[in-house]
Amino acid sequence: MLSRLLLASVILLGASAPAMAQDRMAPNAQLFSATNFMGRSLTITRATPVVQATWQPRSIRMGGGSSWEVCEQRHFMGRCTVVTGSSSNLGSQLGITRIGSIRPAHGGPANPGPGPAPVPLPGPGGAGQSLRGMAAEFFPAPQARGRRIDACNNQGGSAACITREAENFCRSVGYASVRNSAAETVGGRIYLADVLCSRWN
Repeated sequence: MLSRLLLASVILLGASAPAMAQDRMAPNAQLFSATNFMGRSLTITRATPVVQATWQPRSIRMGGGSSWEVCEQRHFMGRCTVVTGSSSNLGSQLGITRIGSIRPAHGGPANPGPGPAPVPLPGPGGAGQSLRGMAAEFFPAPQARGRRIDACNNQGGSAACITREAENFCRSVGYASVRNSAAETVGGRIYLADVLCSRWN
């Protein structure tokens, strides 16, 4: 009887070891073809614009304390959802029935491609809310350390000064250039607005 109990304990420990090892690994997302982390699997370690699988994921396990953005279409198009933890049933728990592309959520591992990945500014609030694509990111109200960025109030908000401030902002968050910038007046102060940062010069 004792030997049977020991054998059962060894089997249970062995079965849980892969999951425990997965959590200790570098940030990753493991997709499964069936619910409850069963069936065929595919491990993702970086932004993947096209998920190379002949099956649709039904569950996902996060590794390394990471969060991932999953999109229903390839190249991060269609409905996208940020998944912050493992899900044993993507359909019933999160309403996700299809994954065509997947990438680390903002602030996660770097995406592939030329130039550095955007890095949030330090301090509360980071760089502000944004919409990120493959090679560009749009900031409707850019921030530095949780505060809106003054746009040349001492120069009357001149276009040249606004462009310069926008360039400085884009470079500070890891982009190569700015493609669009504007200014917004709030309470008599001029702030940087509608900044589109690009990986390309």
